[in-house]
Amino acid sequence: MTELSATSPLTRGAPVPRALNVATLVAGLSAAIPAVALAVIAVEATPHTRGLGFFPELRYALVTPACVVIAVAAAVLYRALAPRFVRPRLALALALFGLALLLLSSLALAGKAGLASAATPTLFSVALALTWLVPRALSRPRRSRARRALLVLFGALQAFLVVLALGSERPAPASSTGLAFEVPRAMFDVEHRFVTLSGGARVHYVDEGQGQTLLFLHGNPSWSFQWRDLIHELRGSYRCVALDYPGFGLSQAAAGYGFTAREQSYVVEEFVQRLGLRDVTLVMQDWGGPIGLGFAGRRPELVSRVVLGSTWAWPTTSAEPRGKFSVIMGGPVGEFLQMNFNGFAKLGIKNGIVRELPPGVLDVYVRPFRPIEQRGVAAFYPGQINAASDYFREVEAGLSRLNDKPALILWALRDAGFPRSDLIRFERAFPRHQTVEFPDADHFFFEDTLPQMRTMLRAFLTP
Repeated sequence: MTELSATSPLTRGAPVPRALNVATLVAGLSAAIPAVALAVIAVEATPHTRGLGFFPELRYALVTPACVVIAVAAAVLYRALAPRFVRPRLALALALFGLALLLLSSLALAGKAGLASAATPTLFSVALALTWLVPRALSRPRRSRARRALLVLFGALQAFLVVLALGSERPAPASSTGLAFEVPRAMFDVEHRFVTLSGGARVHYVDEGQGQTLLFLHGNPSWSFQWRDLIHELRGSYRCVALDYPGFGLSQAAAGYGFTAREQSYVVEEFVQRLGLRDVTLVMQDWGGPIGLGFAGRRPELVSRVVLGSTWAWPTTSAEPRGKFSVIMGGPVGEFLQMNFNGFAKLGIKNGIVRELPPGVLDVYVRPFRPIEQRGVAAFYPGQINAASDYFREVEAGLSRLNDKPALILWALRDAGFPRSDLIRFERAFPRHQTVEFPDADHFFFEDTLPQMRTMLRAFLTP
């Protein structure tokens, strides 16, 4: 131990003893605010596969209170060290970096593989920040009104975000039928079936009605639930089959599964073979298009017709609206919103539907993404719009093997992600097409146009 420092910043103009506890607490809280922001940046900046490589242990709802506790403890510690050490900041740094090493050792021994490595930048960034922030906060007990107001504002915002994040983790209602979560029969009146594929994936699907086979392929962030109304309307005349890709809805992926669109396309192919489906009409939206058209291009003999809407089948550049969306929502911002608040799933569905959904429908839409460990796939796919160019080139090349198929193209004019140029490309790819434009529909166009779609699909499917 070194000698007492008469020039310690806490010995000059120190507050009266009765104010020490309050001042220390306030200093710790004020230091925690930028430390939390730095921790979030460090989590997102650490190289990993967006969504799929995110560790739930580093989510906002845990990192924020941890930073607050450590910051307040650091303030208390520095208050105790300052009168006793010539270099109290160095002593604080040793304590904080020692704590970081202890936590990393614990994560390496008891945590998931790779967690300690992923947490290293965050823990050391917070330790370094608090080493600088805490002494400064304690040496300036008096702050201007504007500064105090900003601290209160940002502190309240962080507290609100923690509450919001914790609320998003509220478990979905348990199912009485053995499903992962309750699916209200009144909303989705089907028999839930499962098939285990050769790679180990356990795929959930519904298979309702008899007649011509319609295979419904969903987008992201969604699952087979999105087709509920069309299935209810059409199963009296057609065989309506809808599956959840591994990682979506009620389906489970096998260990080592990569969740790419190419893999999902091969899952669809094996699924069709396992169920013995023939003369299939593919009904596709969003990612269902490249996933389904990839399968159809490889196995055109199994497909009789295609129905396309709010989808695409070619590479996207970052200069296009869809590509710009990929950069933003496929990057740190999109991952932060989805992994911490289930925000992409909620906002994506809500903003993609014009009409007011019946009570409880949005909640069922996002139930598969409530568990933190199930959210990553929804955060992964936006980035793949730009990143999966090789696969999209394969899909586009395969369209030539489908140009004799009748196509019904349904185009929602409010969907900014799929401009008219995409519609024109589909019309060229499918000479035997019928095009219907929906001026008052958005991304999930089938939610806004059920009566029209029912009529158009029946007419399209009639020989």
